[in-house]
Amino acid sequence: MKNGLFILLILLSSCKANVVNYLNDKARFENFDSYSIVNVKINKRQIAPEATKLMSSIETYIKGQMETKRSYVPSNIDPDLIVRYELVSNTRSDLSSNNYRSNPIYNPNPVLNTRVIYESVILIEMYNGKTLVWQGSYDLTQSRKDERNEKSIKKAIDLIFTTYPYKAGQSQPDPTLTSYPKK
Repeated sequence: MKNGLFILLILLSSCKANVVNYLNDKARFENFDSYSIVNVKINKRQIAPEATKLMSSIETYIKGQMETKRSYVPSNIDPDLIVRYELVSNTRSDLSSNNYRSNPIYNPNPVLNTRVIYESVILIEMYNGKTLVWQGSYDLTQSRKDERNEKSIKKAIDLIFTTYPYKAGQSQPDPTLTSYPKK
């Protein structure tokens, strides 16, 4: 969990959209065949209908990656992997001026402009018991506002999962899982 928070802080402070990941090279991937999805923060409280729809979409995309592309079987009874996801959002203000020259003689009273910047990161983690097996996150901050919808969430999840190269029960990475189709 500490690793996840550290990655989120790095991503929220960066300017470039990217994927950050961790893969536990000591994990026995050949022993993992089943999974269950959880969202610890959401499962314990009421959320708005829009958020419920978004979380449902995230879970659908994760299920597609786990079941369709990687052949894992969903299980609510003693799954091999717990897939935990979280969407973290934050806002910050950016102050800028119209003072184009550094010398105040040219513009002694610059106009200051404030803009609100919406920052978002999606984090997906896999645990075997309490052991972190894999973790991936994607910085949605640089997505254009009109692209912040299900399409951008699906793209983010697809990109995150390009860093998880294992199919169920396989000990060797599958190179076909590490590329993102250009659309």
